[in-house]
Amino acid sequence: MNRTDRLFALLLEIQSTPRITAARLAERFDVTKRTIYRDVLALMEANVPVNGKAGEGYSIAEGYFLPPVSFTQDEALMLILGAGAMGQHFDAQYRSAARSAGAKIRSTLPPRVRKEVDHLRDSIAFYAQPPSGRPDPADALPKIRRAILERKRIAFRYYKRTAVTPEPMVREVDPYALLNFHGNWTMIGHDHLRRDLRMFRLDRMEAVLVTAKTFERPRSFSLTGRNPEETDTRRSFRIRIDRAIHRWVKEQPPYTVVKTEVRKDSVYLTVRTAQQEQLFAWLLRWGGQAEAVAPPEFRSAFLAHLRSILSRYGG
Repeated sequence: MNRTDRLFALLLEIQSTPRITAARLAERFDVTKRTIYRDVLALMEANVPVNGKAGEGYSIAEGYFLPPVSFTQDEALMLILGAGAMGQHFDAQYRSAARSAGAKIRSTLPPRVRKEVDHLRDSIAFYAQPPSGRPDPADALPKIRRAILERKRIAFRYYKRTAVTPEPMVREVDPYALLNFHGNWTMIGHDHLRRDLRMFRLDRMEAVLVTAKTFERPRSFSLTGRNPEETDTRRSFRIRIDRAIHRWVKEQPPYTVVKTEVRKDSVYLTVRTAQQEQLFAWLLRWGGQAEAVAPPEFRSAFLAHLRSILSRYGG
């Protein structure tokens, strides 16, 4: 990266990450801190309002805007396709915003690039249609998004598949973030019932209410690397499958597979999940080609589950 490109990228990085330190910028651009100091000085000499204080990092004065930028064909295509794909996962308000953003980007392109981008856009498609019958989280999504922005606690009824009773429980949660995992919207927040961080699927919520109670999200919280399947309550389970179905199993793995052992005729999977019952439906999908192996209580519980199914058919 030449210096001109680095200065522009540095400006974008500081503007998008206020209070970022010289050390982090040096790591980001693979240069020394001394180089960052020189580059920041160059930005200031070019009348970019960079604010910096020892120990607090750099920031750009509020209200500063970059001049219009030009996009390459690949950049424009990714922005337009990305806006369309992300819009499919949001409610009507954000879908409209995504369409508007895509149209604005397209309008800035030179005619030749616009024609090429239109052709590629018509040749690439993303589909994110939820399975028929799944509860629609569209009502909950804008409310939770607003609660996150306003830092307000929410209350709702929540259905849990492994609950003792089928009735929903009322929960009060400080919502920290939203993530979309395998097409499912999930909220992460501080659960006041459990007094800990918990994850909740939006399609299992009912009667979401944004309360007047406010909260402050811990500065230590980060969404980076979070996965709804990776919690401290997970346990390990061992499953054997016929090697003949291994290719198809990889398309629909059972939760988080942490180890795969390929043998002559079989494949052994070590899976981590919070509840062993969550694996029962997955095992049944493969019939006699999948087997619960360990721990012994997992194998015994699945056998009892099979017997309860058989009893429904008079067996």
